Amino acid sequence: MTALQPLNQTEASRAPAETQMIRVYWLTEAFYPPIVGGQELFAAQIVQALALKGVNPSVITRQTEPPSPSAELLGLVKVRRFPPAGNLKGKGWRAVLPILGYLTRLALILLREAGRYDIIVVSGAKVMPMIVVPVCALTRKKCILRVESFFELKEAVSAESLRDMSGLSARTLVRSIDGLRLYLLRKANAVIAISAEIRAALLARRVAAERIYDIPNAVDLKKFHPVAADEKLHLRAKLGLPIDKTLVIYAGRLSRAKGLPMLIEAWPALAERHPELCLLVVGSGRISFDNCEDYVKEFARTHHLENHVEFLGESSGVHEFLQAADLFIFPTEYEGFSLALVEALGCALPVVVTAVGAAPDLIQEGQNGFLFPPKDSAAMVTALEAALAARQRWSEIGAAARASVTRFDLAVVADQYLALCRELLRQPPAS
Repeated sequence: MTALQPLNQTEASRAPAETQMIRVYWLTEAFYPPIVGGQELFAAQIVQALALKGVNPSVITRQTEPPSPSAELLGLVKVRRFPPAGNLKGKGWRAVLPILGYLTRLALILLREAGRYDIIVVSGAKVMPMIVVPVCALTRKKCILRVESFFELKEAVSAESLRDMSGLSARTLVRSIDGLRLYLLRKANAVIAISAEIRAALLARRVAAERIYDIPNAVDLKKFHPVAADEKLHLRAKLGLPIDKTLVIYAGRLSRAKGLPMLIEAWPALAERHPELCLLVVGSGRISFDNCEDYVKEFARTHHLENHVEFLGESSGVHEFLQAADLFIFPTEYEGFSLALVEALGCALPVVVTAVGAAPDLIQEGQNGFLFPPKDSAAMVTALEAALAARQRWSEIGAAARASVTRFDLAVVADQYLALCRELLRQPPAS
């Protein structure tokens, strides 16, 4: 994942005038900065890319902890943040009133400012569509819903919250929410599926095929690119990484759902068989409701892995760590469309990843990476062993990895969003 850089005036001047009147409100639960997850960074990058193409985007999101500016201009994009702040996932009943308050405020803003936008894009298919779709119907505006993961369609309320919200009243509330949001999902002008898995789930929930648009997430492939062997060694020296080790990198949130505990628990045996291995862990658990940072660090300490595991924290230069590494591993339990995976492929790394989200569509076994089922430690080790056994082919596998993601370049995906906006605006308003 990479940090967003403000656009300079030269870049801003390239925006073509013919699309200047397309005004987009982008609604998302969290946004960069300071949140640095894949979904947040993708939203930040795509709205900037759309702004360069002449779209007039504005972001509305929730406040953060500690607080961020309530309103600021990032590059060409105005960002507004409203309470409640912080992570509400897993809070159960304690989250109900804050969420209702946020949705009420959001509805009032969208109704009051209906003359300032043409299209609303909603990042996520949980609760915001229940407000946005009816508002768009009232104001005769176009509505695009982005489904971020398969589990958004499976559950409106997380399993963690459901455990807290036990009882008949909770089950009745959840069933009502699910029924309403799935009904409204079918009423959106367009629903974006970021993977084949999500498209299939939408069709299974009777979303009309003509309303589903296949638009993947994107990364800046000019930044996430492969480097030559001498540059790899230079980066290792610059970053203080081992020169003579085989570097296996994990980049992402330090979250239990990302499978990191399973990975660290398997590492002592792997390091014993392959003493040349060093696991690089890039990221932190600070924004995760299932933060496992303390656990994995303590496990590494008590199992004397200091020569085989390095915790590097959050970084705005993840591309350099990827370019310095040899293999990428990502044992996530579920995913919509992993930006970290595409970033690794863009850097021409062989990847060892779970077969979830977009990974089965992207990875051809043994050609550009290696797949294994989620939550299966033995299968993960087998896949990693297969990758290590293919060491002589890493250059060939890396070239195939890079070639497999050219269609996910940020500029290419921004053009797909622009084409969708134009198509929707050509359609007459619904009655």
